[in-house]
Amino acid sequence: MLSKVKNLSATANKPPGSLIYTGKGEKQNQKLVLTVYNDEILERQEIKSSKELLDENRNVVKWLDVIGIANTETVFEICRTFGIHALAQEDILNTSQNPKAEEYDSFLFIVTKNIFFDESGALDTEQICLVLFDDSVITFQEYNNDSFQFIHQRLEEGKTLRKNGSDDLVYALIDSIVDNYFIVLEAIGEEIDEVEDQLLEKPEKEVLNRIYRLKRELIFFRNILWPTRNLASELARGEFEAIDQKTIIYFRDVYDHVIQMIDIVETYRDICSGMLDTYLSSIGYKTNEVMKILTVFSTIFIPLTFLAGVYGMNFKYFPEIEWRFGYFGFWGVSALITIFMLRFLRKKGWL
Repeated sequence: MLSKVKNLSATANKPPGSLIYTGKGEKQNQKLVLTVYNDEILERQEIKSSKELLDENRNVVKWLDVIGIANTETVFEICRTFGIHALAQEDILNTSQNPKAEEYDSFLFIVTKNIFFDESGALDTEQICLVLFDDSVITFQEYNNDSFQFIHQRLEEGKTLRKNGSDDLVYALIDSIVDNYFIVLEAIGEEIDEVEDQLLEKPEKEVLNRIYRLKRELIFFRNILWPTRNLASELARGEFEAIDQKTIIYFRDVYDHVIQMIDIVETYRDICSGMLDTYLSSIGYKTNEVMKILTVFSTIFIPLTFLAGVYGMNFKYFPEIEWRFGYFGFWGVSALITIFMLRFLRKKGWL
């Protein structure tokens, strides 16, 4: 999760608009997918160049999905073709951007974050940028995670989305990204339940490691949700001319979802803090139990050690040395003292 922060040094002391990719994607995984639709037609194909999009003159919504942005030359070509500002180009390649929306002369530029679990099970993010024009949308995905598979299904299964304009497509894309947060949060919640059960049954160091990892993931999640909340608020207030008034009400629903997730994350953080306190209390309780047992044994053996020390001294004249049953008498007294100490400790409730 910190690797993206470490890559920020690559952009230090560079002039504005410098095209430097700071993510972890690979150039060979890049592809361009063009989707063209209206209420009558739906076409989807992989294209070689963004110039093919300019050849489309029909009354349709055009969606160019750029999957993989490690190849900066391709990103620059697309941005130059559509007149995307140099600062927006820099934000596309600088994957440490917070979710935000910026309005330029001819387009609306939006940065969002997709959250997912990588192959190792760690929480990771993918920066997704959306560029909204009058009749077209360009999305820049950092990885090929099939983030918009449900949007493609909606376009194929029904015509509701295909009856509206490009701003409605932007809403659908952002809503899909935010809805995916619920899936990730649900997985985190299930792990919290597992850790709670393990904490009560067998609190070990592994449990402590999982609790700290959960706390880091929730902080990581919260740091994405708060800028996303501001983004959804701006879109829901209708501050951008590119968003039609009929679409604004749907962004209010996105805003409500983000607020709901912020509350869930805060609740989970409180639970993790409580689990950490429970773990420390359990460790303290186990330590006290061990010390209690050691103290009981020490208490029992203190008088026995005293007797052994007295009769272990090398004096020539001991009254009991000449006693025929002195050895057995010693063990008898030791047994009586042990029984007395056990009864005394039990009566006090220490056993």
